[in-house]
Amino acid sequence: MTRKGDGMRLAPKPLYPSSLEYVVILFDLRLPGTAGRLDRERAAWQAQCNIEALDENHVALLAWPGGALRLPR
Repeated sequence: MTRKGDGMRLAPKPLYPSSLEYVVILFDLRLPGTAGRLDRERAAWQAQCNIEALDENHVALLAWPGGALRLPR
């Protein structure tokens, strides 16, 4: 016997965000502690962000508002 609701599933998140609004956060990896902050931001945003390398020392994190699971420290 299954309990009521066991077979219920939430609708999956869309593969692509429906909004074109996003936040761009730039990181200069030459500065102390920046790589760690980038890791914390990426972990907070998870699937709601993309990371783009601009050059050897600069990275952009593109995040969709409302997607952060927790605030980075």
